Amino acid sequence: MKYLSLMLFLGLVLANTHASAESPNPICKETENGIVKDYYSDGQLKTEWKCQNGHLNGVSKLYYENGTVEKESSYANDIRQGVTNSYYESGALKSICNFNNGELDGDHKIFYENGTIKELTFYKDGIEVDEDQ
Repeated sequence: MKYLSLMLFLGLVLANTHASAESPNPICKETENGIVKDYYSDGQLKTEWKCQNGHLNGVSKLYYENGTVEKESSYANDIRQGVTNSYYESGALKSICNFNNGELDGDHKIFYENGTIKELTFYKDGIEVDEDQ
C-alpha cells in the first residue's frame, strides 16, 4: 500500500489515455464526490485527490514523508489541465509546467533549489519545440 498512491499518481501522469466519462476513475471509485486521502505508515498524509462525479477534478497533491508538498496537479475529468508544480523536500519550487488536454503545452521550467532556472523547455501539444517557432 505504501507505493500504491505513488504508482497511481505516476500512472495518471504518464498515461496518454483519456478516461471514459461513464466509468469512474479507480481513485474516485469509493468516493465519487470529495477528497480521497492516503497516508504513509506513520500516519503522515501522502496524497489528496479531488473527486467530482467519480473523476479527478481540481487540484490533487502528493506529499513527501516530511509533510511538505511534492507535487500539485490540476485535473479536469481525469486529464491533467493547467499548471503542475513540483517542489523539493525543503519546499522550494522544483518545476512548473502547463498541461492542455493531458499534454505538456507551454513553458516547462526546472529550478535549482536556490531558485535559479536550471532548464527551460517549450512544448506544444506534448512535443518539445524550439522557442523561436
